[in-house]
Formats: sequence, structure tokens, C-alpha cells
Amino acid sequence: MTEQQTHGSRAVLFGVHSFTYLPALDGVRRNIPALLTQLTDPEVGGLPQENCIVVCPDSGQGPFLDAVCQAAEDADDLLLVYYAGHGHFGWGDDLLLATKDSSTKRRHRSVPYEAIREYVEMSRARRKVVIVDCCYSGKALRMGEALTGEGDPLAIEGACVLTSAAETQRSLCLAEGSVFTLALIEVLQNGLRGELPDGRRGHEQPHLITADVFAAVRARLAERIVHDLPVPAPRIATRDGGHKISLARNRAFTGPAAEPVNTAPIDLSRRPVPDPLARVIDQHALVQGFAGYRKSLTSDYLPFISPGPSHLSEPHGLFCRLRDVDDRGVLLVGAAGTGKTRTGLEVGWIALREGWRVYHASASQGSSLTIRFTGTVLAENSPVLIVIHDLDEYFADGESNGAPLDLTALQHLLLPEARRRNIQVALLASARPGWLHQADHLHLQLQDLFDEVELRQDDDFQRSIADHALATTAPTLVARLGIERSREMVGHRPIIAVLMARELEQQAIQGLPIPEMTRPRTASTLWSWARGHLEGDDIPVGGPEKAAFDEVSADWLVPAAAAAAACPQEKADVIAAASAALAHTADRAPRSASVVKTLIDFGWLQYETDSGHLNTVHDLVCDQLVESVLLSEHGPTANRESTRALLAGCLTSARTVGRYTTALARIMNDLASDNRATALSVVLDEWFTDHAQALGDVIRRDAHTGGYALDTLCAGPPFAHATVSNWHEVAGPWLAEFADDANAHSVLRHGLSNLPAADAGPLVAVALRWIETHGWRREASHVLGPLLVQTDLTTTARELVSHKAMGWLRRNGELLEAGFVLCQLLARPEPDQSRMRQAVAFAFRWLDNHAVTAEAHFTLRALLEHPGLTEQEIRRVVGYADRWLQRHPDAAEATYLTTVLDGRLDLTGNASGPRPSASPATR
Repeated sequence: MTEQQTHGSRAVLFGVHSFTYLPALDGVRRNIPALLTQLTDPEVGGLPQENCIVVCPDSGQGPFLDAVCQAAEDADDLLLVYYAGHGHFGWGDDLLLATKDSSTKRRHRSVPYEAIREYVEMSRARRKVVIVDCCYSGKALRMGEALTGEGDPLAIEGACVLTSAAETQRSLCLAEGSVFTLALIEVLQNGLRGELPDGRRGHEQPHLITADVFAAVRARLAERIVHDLPVPAPRIATRDGGHKISLARNRAFTGPAAEPVNTAPIDLSRRPVPDPLARVIDQHALVQGFAGYRKSLTSDYLPFISPGPSHLSEPHGLFCRLRDVDDRGVLLVGAAGTGKTRTGLEVGWIALREGWRVYHASASQGSSLTIRFTGTVLAENSPVLIVIHDLDEYFADGESNGAPLDLTALQHLLLPEARRRNIQVALLASARPGWLHQADHLHLQLQDLFDEVELRQDDDFQRSIADHALATTAPTLVARLGIERSREMVGHRPIIAVLMARELEQQAIQGLPIPEMTRPRTASTLWSWARGHLEGDDIPVGGPEKAAFDEVSADWLVPAAAAAAACPQEKADVIAAASAALAHTADRAPRSASVVKTLIDFGWLQYETDSGHLNTVHDLVCDQLVESVLLSEHGPTANRESTRALLAGCLTSARTVGRYTTALARIMNDLASDNRATALSVVLDEWFTDHAQALGDVIRRDAHTGGYALDTLCAGPPFAHATVSNWHEVAGPWLAEFADDANAHSVLRHGLSNLPAADAGPLVAVALRWIETHGWRREASHVLGPLLVQTDLTTTARELVSHKAMGWLRRNGELLEAGFVLCQLLARPEPDQSRMRQAVAFAFRWLDNHAVTAEAHFTLRALLEHPGLTEQEIRRVVGYADRWLQRHPDAAEATYLTTVLDGRLDLTGNASGPRPSASPATR
């Protein structure tokens, strides 16, 4: 579907799992979030979040019919209505859809399907789809025929109706979701492959049409038994081409069958080298795509050096640990270039030999990686190892919401579904220690999923790897200079040692003079390495800038570091950053385009396969270049002039500001681990303050990239504090232009959460205006949370915030992020007792879904400290708190929650009833 089509589409989703008079359907509560994920995924349904109405499960027939009516009026392309719950018959034998308070004696509280049919039928939408997942749902088709007849009163003209069962059959539900909807979501999530019933090939179809989806769902459920009962066959009715309605994009689409092509040889020598870690890919394909230094990650080029049989990071031990412990992954922790990727590959080879599937992913992947993982894992029944490289890069903006990798979804959706299908899943991730120490917002999520294992990083072991790389990669060099001299030249960090050893070996083989190098981080070392590569490949270094290069000065290093820090971006933007930095160096320095070309020629910069952007071949290349500019060669002191010249390169565009900030944050985290960041922080803060107005002018040029730049600046070191201190100069111009934009929520959150109260007044007014317009959006939680803790709001403003928060919870109350709105809402004094009781009810409904998630401690604490709970509610929240403590006994928050829980029980005495049993680890 095109963007125009998706914006003209509407979806209404109503799932009822809890009933006053009818049996509960616990699995239905999972249907809506899972289906909504598929409908709003840009790679699947593509619907804007705001075009999908999720009706509160406690609603009566009025809110549901109001939502259907409104969507029917607004839609001009696709109108989709979905219901899951109990189905029963009315007095006239018509189909009724149950609400929370429905019963066989209170049929007037149910929703007549006839009313939905009328609203949908009157809509001007081109494509109309109704999905009914309940007992006797086939009644919507009249007698459950495959195609509806002319006289059928329940048919919808020009549309498609999908039901989970015939009119005489009961639908089935599991704890993970209703059986029919789970199969439907699986088809949307994975797409269609292989041969279709009419001979077409699934992977050649760009879209999932209703007839194909129905056939796939029906095939998945055929002959399936659940709770000793056969699963009913789904039914479909279509009219006027309704069987060809496009529901979503086909994730498995690979394009039509290829036409005959010219098989003449093609010169690939000048084509960009693909990044094999730029997608979820199996290990064999990954390794086949290795080029340049990445070949050294395989035993054919460089045998693996074990950290020792007793070390926790030894690959055989890691695999056994992953194999034998359910639902606990391993997070490898180590500095850049210390073997995280190689260790992941070695564990992968072992898993492959044991019959496992092995897939790799890295942070260069775009959005929706969680969905990609799900499709990959569930595609086959064999055990699978997922290796997630550079976990820190997935959360570079400091947030877990909206990140490409949803850890909560992995834990609570993918792993349980895989377990239900008897598919063993193991997760092996890697991250840098500096980032891990800063990732407080992810601490509990990481703790829930992973056990940390530190790589062996002692100097002796790293030196043994470097020595082995020298002996294997550069035997001529070692024979000529000896191991000690060669070691001095390449250093002891394995990746740098491999790269430099390879290039110096070429010089030694050709009899070229080996440069006098004693420090692998100096400008002369880096340039000699580059020049050796160029001459070894017979690439000329000459031209107008040759004389300047021969000076081997830091002037070449500054634009090179600027180019690396600006990546990934278009080549023109990378050159622009190098040029701006170059303007602050000596007059005889080389041209920026030549610097970038040189970096490309000897492989430090490469073109990304999917985007065509330039990117560094490894973060370590960027880090080494930038760090050698930032710090003096004579110690941990900051090189002030070179640093300021380098930073000048980011003033070319808002995106470059964001790229620079991400790279500097990574470097500062690493430097902080050995106390080298303090002096540099002073220089960075000084430069930022001097150029705050210039930064603001650059950032204000574009809504999207400017917002991205501000997000990275506010996320943490090195510029979060300086951004707040210079808020009006840096963020003010962008907010003046784009504060009413829907995407301003993140910038508003940063400002409201960090600005002193005396400076936050104008921003509060902007935020209030924003929630009046966008308060219904899912992202509004980012603004509502900080607004709820503001203490100096006017009475009118306070009422507006409370009203918008309650409205947002009615629409989004079952989402994970609703917990952050709830905890703030419960913590503030609320004179309106009716509203306070509603907030408490929302909180308990949220805990029904998320009580054991890492984030639940905020809501549990707010409820335990709330003065207005009844005795029954106290017992209920105490039970939830003990469940959380049993799940997270070692979390830092457990101690405080235990104290609050004990205090609550002491204050209430016997009123709260017997205390639930607690984990021995917490009592």
C-alpha cells in the first residue's frame, strides 16, 4: 500500500477477555497488541498508529459502535473491523458479540453484528474487511458457506468477512491468544512462501490478499487439536472482488521470477563492498560475505585463541550454558576489538555442528528487528541461536521505546510462543562495558533476559592474540624485524593488530622500507598504515596533495576523523564534515575529497549495501581516529585545538550533529571506564557552549533530522548536561519551528524531565499545547509523564493534564508504556475521587498484563504508597509485588520495594490478610 492509501485506511480492534457473567478468555488480551503490531509495522500493514482504534476491553456496545461508525466515515481506502471474545445468539437467532457485562440473560449489553454490518456497508471505503473471532462467528456469513448468496442479510457488499468458525461451532482459545488469531498473526508476520493453491508462488506476491491469507490460516489449523478438541475450520465470505483485498505487504516477497539475463562477466572490482551484518542472516551466508579484515574472523585465516577451558567466555562452555538453561541468554561484555564478534561466531559453529540454526544481526539493521527474529525463529521447528551484535547500538538514543529491538517483546511474546511450539531459542548478545554502565533505563530488561559474561581482556591474553595475528598474518615482517619490534608497531588490540599486520606484511614482502613507528595511535602510524595499503595495491598517492601527505602531520588526521565520525551518511555529507574540520587546520593540508577517497580506497570506509551510505568498516576504526585527535599523544590530557577543529565538522547538518554525538558517546563511555574522560569533558563542554547558537541554527533546519539530533544530544554523555545548560539556544529554535509536530514528543520529554523548574515554564506551555493536539497518540506518554510531575501548574493546566492522561489510558492502557503514565498519575494528589478510582482500576488492569515485567516496579510502588486503596486492593497489590520480587530478587529496586511492601503490611495489620509467600532470596 502507498502512503496515501495507508493514511486513508482505518482499523477498529475490540477484544474482550474478562467478563462479569461469562467465562474469562485470558488469551484474548494478547490478541490486540500482537495484531496491532502487525497492522502498524511499516513492513507489513503500514497503518499509522493514529488510524488504529483500540476499544477498551471493558467498554459496552456504545464505544465499540461509535468507533466503528467513526472509522467507517473516515476511511476511503481500507476499513478493517476486528472482534475477539464470546459470541452468542439473540432472540431472533442473530449473532451477538459479547461485552464485559453481557450474559445470556442480558443480551441487550452485547453488540449486534447486524449493526456493524450496516455501518461498514455504508462506508465509502474501497476495501472492507471484517474479522470475527468468537464462537458461532460463522453466523456472520449466513450458514457458513464459502461465498455469500444474494439474499443473505448479514453479508457486506463489496467486502470480505473472515470468521474463526462455522455458525454451529465453538472457537478455541489458549493462554497465548485465541487459536484463530494466532494463526492469522503468524501469516501476517511471516508472509507467504512456496506454492499457493492456484499455482502461484507465495514469495512472488508483493501483498497478502484475503483469499491467500484465508487459505494459509485454514491450512495451519487443519487437523489441529487443542484441549482435546479439533480446531474449527475458518470461514470466509466475499463479494465484488473481496477475495482480492490486500490486507498487508508480504514479508516473504522476493520479487517475481527472474527473467533471463545477460551472463557476461561483470567487473565487480569497483562496486561497494556489502556489509554482511546489515540484516538478520544465517551464519554460513554471513561468513561467505566476509571481505577485507572480516576474513580474519574465520579459522581459515586466523585460528581462534581460546580464553582457557575454565573461563566463562570459552565458546564450548557458552554453548552448553545456552543449551541447558531455558530463557536465559548470555550478554558478552568487552571493549571494542576484544573478540565479541569472533566469540559469537565460534559459539555459532558449535551450535551448527549440534544441529541448531544460527542467525546473526547487528545494529545497522533498520526497524522491526523483533518481528524479523520472530519470523525467522518460528519458520522451522529445530533449535535456533540468535546472535545480536553490538546491543548498545540498538539503543543509541538512550530509549527502549521505539528502538529497533524490543526486549520486552522478545521475552514475553517470542520466547513463550517458541516454547509453545517446542522450539528451543537461545540468545547471545554483545555490548561494550562503558555503555552497559550507562544503560540504567535498560538494567532490569537486560537482567531479565541475559546473564553477563565478561570476555577475557587482560593484557597478557590480548597480547597473545596480537602475537598470534602477527605470526599468522605477517610472518615476513616478524622475520625481518623480530616479534618485539613488530609488536610495538601493531599494538595489542586484536583488530588493529590484524589490520596493521596485514598492510605491513605487504610492505615487507615487496621490500619496501618499514616506517619508524613506535605508537600505534599516532598520526604518523595511521598514515603509514594507509599509505602502505595504497602502494601495496598499486594505487597512486600522488596529486596536488601529495606533498602535504608526505608531511605526515595531524592535519590529515583531523579531516579523516571528521569523516569517520560523520558516518553513516551520503558521501557528500561525509565530505562536507571533513571539509569543515579541514578549514580549522593548517593551510597545506590535503583536500577533504581526497581524504575521504583515501579512506574508501584502503577500506576504512565502505558503502552500505541497502542505503548506499558511507560507513566505517568497524566502530573501532572511527574510535581510533577520533580518539587520536581528541587526546594528546603524551598522556590522557585533551588536545584542545585538534578537538575544536574536529567538532567544527558537525556544524554542517543536523544529521551530522547526531552522528558525531553517537560516536563521541561511545568513546566517552570507554574512556570513563579508566578515568580518562574528565579532562576531555571540559574541552567538549567549552566548545559546546561557545557554539550553542550555531548548533541551534543547524538543528532548526529540518523537523525530522533536527529532532534526531536533539534526541542524541540529550541521551547522555558527552553533551546532555551542556544541552540542558544551553537549552534555549540549542533546542529553542527547533521548538519555535516544530513544537506542534507530532514527533516533538521526545524533545519535550527531555526538556520537561531535565530543565530546572525556573526555566521550564515556557516549555510547559508548549507541552500543554502539544497534548491538546496529540494527546491521543501512543507517543503522548513521553509528554504526559513529565507533565504529571510538574508541581507549579495552574488549576486549568492541571485539569487538562489529568483529563488527557485518563483519556490516553482509556485508549492505550494495556500497553507496556502505560505504566509510566500510571505511576505518575497515582503519585500526584487527586481531589477528584472518581478520577482517582479510575486511575487505580487502570493500574490493576495494567498489572494483569505486565506484573512481572521489569518496569512494573514503578506502578507497584505507586500503588503500595497510595492512600486510597481498599483492603481487597491492598491484598491484590501485595500479591503482585511478591510475584515481582520472586521474578527479580537481585534487582536493585527489590530492596526498596520490599521495604515499601513491609511498611504497607505493617500499617494495615491483619486487614490485608495473610501475606503471600515470598522468594527465599527476598525474605
